Amino acid sequence: MKKRNIFFLGFLLIFALMLVGCGSKDNTTKESNGDSNAKEEIAATTKKVQTINGEIEIPTKVERLVVDAYLPTSLLLGVKPVGATQRDLENVHIQNQIGGIASIGENSVEAILALKPDLILTASGEPEDYEKFSKIAPTIVIPYETYRSVEEEVAGLAEIFGKQAEGEAWLKMFEEKVNEHKERLASVMDENETVSIFGAFGKDFYLYGDGIYRGGQAIYKKLQLQAPERIKKELIDAGETYKQVSYEVLPEYAGDYIFLDESKGAELNKKDSLWLSIDAMKNNNVFYLAPDRFWPYDPIAVLAQVEEVANMLIEKKTSEK
Repeated sequence: MKKRNIFFLGFLLIFALMLVGCGSKDNTTKESNGDSNAKEEIAATTKKVQTINGEIEIPTKVERLVVDAYLPTSLLLGVKPVGATQRDLENVHIQNQIGGIASIGENSVEAILALKPDLILTASGEPEDYEKFSKIAPTIVIPYETYRSVEEEVAGLAEIFGKQAEGEAWLKMFEEKVNEHKERLASVMDENETVSIFGAFGKDFYLYGDGIYRGGQAIYKKLQLQAPERIKKELIDAGETYKQVSYEVLPEYAGDYIFLDESKGAELNKKDSLWLSIDAMKNNNVFYLAPDRFWPYDPIAVLAQVEEVANMLIEKKTSEK
């Protein structure tokens, strides 16, 4: 009987050990599956995007973004950078949105490193800049004038950030507001009246088309104001965003209304006979553009410029009645 009891106890012990072994195996399998799932989860946190420097792997959810030139568009998409250039931070159109964003000066490598970014977005096409930045974090280079419209820029960055819904919502709001101002203008402007954008920069003189300079997008693309025939042919139809000209030919490009930018110490002689010969000047139809408001060309700035240009023209038209 004693032997039987010993044998029975031995059997129970072996059976218990077998159960422990099975449990361990199950746990190992579960842990193994857990590791596999974790790896899949980690893989899902990144994605590949095509850039001018080839295919780059970036986070699907960007949390520590550093930007150069694309601060306003990032903000409107709901992606607040941890750092931006000082130039971008001085943009008057976004001053109520930049709290907590650190300045990286003019792309200081030390300042960028200190912010530990998980993505860098820059407009600099200089190879040496890409080489420096890409050693810090995945870097996407989008050179100036890559995007030729507000819609292209918002949609392009929305794709990068995975913020398509936010981009579409913002563009819908943008279109509604632009249409409001177009309708306001249509009630006072003759459809045949023309508008020019002139620039005096240092000792040089410029004409501007419908691109990123001096409110061109707002004036020609969004409000769809008419350009004089020569500006339309030589700049807008030709895809040129600006053209340097001599002072003497300015009257040949003058519209019924002129928007004028004076920068880098330049100031036109308003008493000069050539300037006084222009009908827009005779009729007091020259509007002076504030550089801090009309140099930025981001989507938020363009929307603000649409409203300002509409207000200038409507105020002028109303005062004539």
